Amino acid sequence: MAKLVIGLVQTRDEAEAAAERIIDCGYTRQDVSLLMTDATRHRCFRVPDGTPPAHTFGAAVAMSAVIPDLGFVVAGPLAAVVASAVGAGLTGGLREILISADVPKHWAERYERGVKQGGILVSVFAHNERDAGVLHLVLDDPGIYAVRAAATERDAYRIHL
Repeated sequence: MAKLVIGLVQTRDEAEAAAERIIDCGYTRQDVSLLMTDATRHRCFRVPDGTPPAHTFGAAVAMSAVIPDLGFVVAGPLAAVVASAVGAGLTGGLREILISADVPKHWAERYERGVKQGGILVSVFAHNERDAGVLHLVLDDPGIYAVRAAATERDAYRIHL
Protein backbone atom coordinates (compact mmCIF):
# COMPACT_ATOMS: atom_id res chain seq x y z
CA MET A 1 0.00 0.00 0.00
CA ALA A 2 1.30 3.47 -0.91
CA LYS A 3 2.34 5.70 1.97
CA LEU A 4 1.26 9.33 2.04
CA VAL A 5 4.15 11.73 2.69
CA ILE A 6 3.23 15.35 3.44
CA GLY A 7 5.02 18.68 3.70
CA LEU A 8 3.52 21.99 4.82
CA VAL A 9 4.68 25.15 3.04
CA GLN A 10 3.58 28.79 3.05
CA THR A 11 4.10 30.07 -0.50
CA ARG A 12 3.79 29.03 -4.12
CA ASP A 13 7.58 29.15 -4.48
CA GLU A 14 7.99 26.77 -1.53
CA ALA A 15 5.34 24.47 -3.03
CA GLU A 16 7.18 24.50 -6.37
CA ALA A 17 10.50 23.75 -4.63
CA ALA A 18 8.97 20.86 -2.68
CA ALA A 19 7.44 19.47 -5.89
CA GLU A 20 10.80 19.71 -7.67
CA ARG A 21 12.49 17.78 -4.84
CA ILE A 22 9.81 15.08 -5.15
CA ILE A 23 10.33 14.94 -8.93
CA ASP A 24 14.08 14.62 -8.35
CA CYS A 25 13.25 11.42 -6.42
CA GLY A 26 11.75 9.85 -9.54
CA TYR A 27 8.13 10.96 -9.27
CA THR A 28 6.21 13.10 -11.76
CA ARG A 29 4.41 16.40 -11.31
CA GLN A 30 1.15 14.46 -11.67
CA ASP A 31 2.11 12.44 -8.56
CA VAL A 32 2.26 15.62 -6.46
CA SER A 33 -0.87 16.84 -4.68
CA LEU A 34 -1.64 20.24 -3.23
CA LEU A 35 -4.29 21.05 -0.64
CA MET A 36 -5.11 24.56 0.63
CA THR A 37 -7.98 26.87 1.44
CA ASP A 38 -9.68 28.67 -1.42
CA ALA A 39 -8.34 31.96 0.02
CA THR A 40 -4.77 30.58 -0.16
CA ARG A 41 -5.36 29.44 -3.73
CA HIS A 42 -6.38 32.98 -4.69
CA ARG A 43 -3.46 34.50 -2.77
CA CYS A 44 -0.75 32.17 -4.10
CA PHE A 45 -2.02 30.95 -7.47
CA ARG A 46 -4.04 33.89 -8.76
CA VAL A 47 -4.09 34.27 -12.52
CA PRO A 48 -5.74 37.14 -14.43
CA ASP A 49 -9.11 36.17 -15.95
CA GLY A 50 -8.73 34.43 -19.31
CA THR A 51 -4.97 33.99 -18.96
CA PRO A 52 -3.68 30.41 -18.83
CA PRO A 53 -1.49 29.68 -15.78
CA ALA A 54 2.24 29.98 -16.41
CA HIS A 55 3.17 26.44 -15.34
CA THR A 56 1.61 23.04 -15.06
CA PHE A 57 1.38 23.55 -11.28
CA GLY A 58 -0.70 26.67 -11.77
CA ALA A 59 -2.94 24.84 -14.21
CA ALA A 60 -3.43 21.97 -11.78
CA VAL A 61 -4.41 24.37 -9.01
CA ALA A 62 -6.67 26.34 -11.34
CA MET A 63 -8.51 23.10 -12.16
CA SER A 64 -8.45 21.74 -8.61
CA ALA A 65 -11.54 20.36 -6.94
CA VAL A 66 -13.21 22.76 -4.55
CA ILE A 67 -14.66 21.07 -1.46
CA PRO A 68 -17.02 23.79 -0.23
CA ASP A 69 -18.37 21.89 2.79
CA LEU A 70 -14.83 21.54 4.14
CA GLY A 71 -13.49 24.91 2.98
CA PHE A 72 -10.48 23.82 0.93
CA VAL A 73 -9.32 22.92 -2.57
CA VAL A 74 -7.26 19.92 -3.59
CA ALA A 75 -5.31 19.10 -6.75
CA GLY A 76 -3.66 15.81 -7.61
CA PRO A 77 -4.00 12.22 -6.39
CA LEU A 78 -4.93 13.31 -2.85
CA ALA A 79 -8.27 14.43 -4.33
CA ALA A 80 -9.32 10.76 -4.51
CA VAL A 81 -8.68 10.31 -0.78
CA VAL A 82 -10.66 13.47 -0.02
CA ALA A 83 -13.54 12.41 -2.29
CA SER A 84 -13.61 8.96 -0.71
CA ALA A 85 -13.66 10.41 2.81
CA VAL A 86 -16.40 12.89 1.92
CA GLY A 87 -18.37 10.09 0.23
CA ALA A 88 -17.99 7.98 3.37
CA GLY A 89 -19.52 10.79 5.40
CA LEU A 90 -16.45 11.90 7.36
CA THR A 91 -17.44 15.19 8.94
CA GLY A 92 -14.43 16.02 11.09
CA GLY A 93 -12.69 18.12 8.45
CA LEU A 94 -9.18 17.82 7.14
CA ARG A 95 -7.85 16.26 10.35
CA GLU A 96 -10.25 13.32 10.05
CA ILE A 97 -9.50 12.87 6.35
CA LEU A 98 -5.75 12.74 6.99
CA ILE A 99 -6.21 10.31 9.87
CA SER A 100 -8.25 8.09 7.52
CA ALA A 101 -5.16 8.12 5.24
CA ASP A 102 -3.02 6.81 8.16
CA VAL A 103 -1.48 10.16 9.11
CA PRO A 104 -0.88 10.17 12.89
CA LYS A 105 -3.43 12.27 14.78
CA HIS A 106 -0.97 14.87 16.13
CA TRP A 107 0.40 15.49 12.62
CA ALA A 108 -3.09 15.60 11.10
CA GLU A 109 -4.04 18.27 13.66
CA ARG A 110 -0.89 20.24 12.89
CA TYR A 111 -1.54 20.09 9.15
CA GLU A 112 -5.16 21.14 9.57
CA ARG A 113 -4.07 24.15 11.65
CA GLY A 114 -1.40 25.00 9.09
CA VAL A 115 -3.85 24.91 6.19
CA LYS A 116 -6.38 27.03 8.11
CA GLN A 117 -3.60 29.57 8.74
CA GLY A 118 -2.84 29.87 5.02
CA GLY A 119 -0.41 27.00 4.48
CA ILE A 120 -0.26 24.63 1.53
CA LEU A 121 0.02 20.86 1.94
CA VAL A 122 2.32 19.28 -0.63
CA SER A 123 2.00 15.50 -0.69
CA VAL A 124 2.90 12.40 -2.63
CA PHE A 125 2.05 8.72 -2.28
CA ALA A 126 5.39 6.92 -1.89
CA HIS A 127 5.72 3.71 -3.89
CA ASN A 128 7.44 1.85 -1.05
CA GLU A 129 8.91 2.23 2.46
CA ARG A 130 12.34 3.22 1.16
CA ASP A 131 10.84 6.01 -0.94
CA ALA A 132 8.73 7.11 2.03
CA GLY A 133 11.87 7.55 4.12
CA VAL A 134 13.68 9.45 1.37
CA LEU A 135 10.66 11.65 0.59
CA HIS A 136 10.29 12.42 4.27
CA LEU A 137 13.86 13.74 4.30
CA VAL A 138 13.32 15.62 1.03
CA LEU A 139 10.36 17.49 2.51
CA ASP A 140 12.06 18.02 5.88
CA ASP A 141 13.39 21.57 5.34
CA PRO A 142 13.12 24.60 7.65
CA GLY A 143 9.48 25.60 7.69
CA ILE A 144 8.34 22.36 6.07
CA TYR A 145 6.97 19.63 8.31
CA ALA A 146 6.84 16.13 6.86
CA VAL A 147 5.65 12.80 8.21
CA ARG A 148 5.53 9.27 6.94
CA ALA A 149 2.01 7.98 7.30
CA ALA A 150 1.45 4.82 9.31
CA ALA A 151 4.73 5.31 11.18
CA THR A 152 4.70 4.74 14.88
CA GLU A 153 5.75 7.47 17.25
CA ARG A 154 8.96 5.51 17.97
CA ASP A 155 10.12 5.14 14.35
CA ALA A 156 8.54 8.19 12.72
CA TYR A 157 11.92 9.51 11.62
CA ARG A 158 13.78 6.28 10.93
CA ILE A 159 15.02 5.89 7.35
CA HIS A 160 14.47 2.50 5.72
CA LEU A 161 17.12 2.09 3.01
